[in-house]
Amino acid sequence: MKKTIAIITDKGVPSKEIKENTLINVFEMEGEKVSGYESIKLESNDNNNFSKLLKLKQISLIYVDAISNELKHLLNNLGIHIKSRDQWEGDQFIDQFIFG
Repeated sequence: MKKTIAIITDKGVPSKEIKENTLINVFEMEGEKVSGYESIKLESNDNNNFSKLLKLKQISLIYVDAISNELKHLLNNLGIHIKSRDQWEGDQFIDQFIFG
């Protein structure tokens, strides 16, 4: 089964907010293996543009340190699931990364 996952980072660590220069690290998955990777730098902090980009890239799940309720609601309406830091424990995908 193919799926696309993103980790949202700022300066190499999970992002606490969506802002200019935030990186969207996109992982294409086939089963449990990464089959492709792309890094996209945001040029603005506009929630609508951010959500459209995620939808365009067919991202089904994002990992982010924290997210505003407004953006969470917008992404949920688009069918994009969110895992914030407090939901990462025991997650096999995110456990592969070390964040200081």
